[in-house]
Amino acid sequence: AQPTGTAFLAHVWRTLRDVKAGNPVTYAQLAALAGRPAAVRAAANACARNPVALFVPCHRVLRADGGPGGYRWGTAVKEWLLRHERSGAGR
Repeated sequence: AQPTGTAFLAHVWRTLRDVKAGNPVTYAQLAALAGRPAAVRAAANACARNPVALFVPCHRVLRADGGPGGYRWGTAVKEWLLRHERSGAGR
């Protein structure tokens, strides 16, 4: 089933599917990729409201300082997923 949300949330979720494993982006970069560079908080909100993390890889989005930011299943899981993808195992 398709996740439901505002038009912008749905657009960010589609945009997230194009973020490649091993190449995370920042929340600001995600907002820019979604066509609304000033909407950094809205892009972060889309990550937080992502109902299908297995298909919409919100774990590939980092804070501007490179830190992990939040993740529904905890930062330890987010960091593990990022390490796993960097190693090439997630591709």
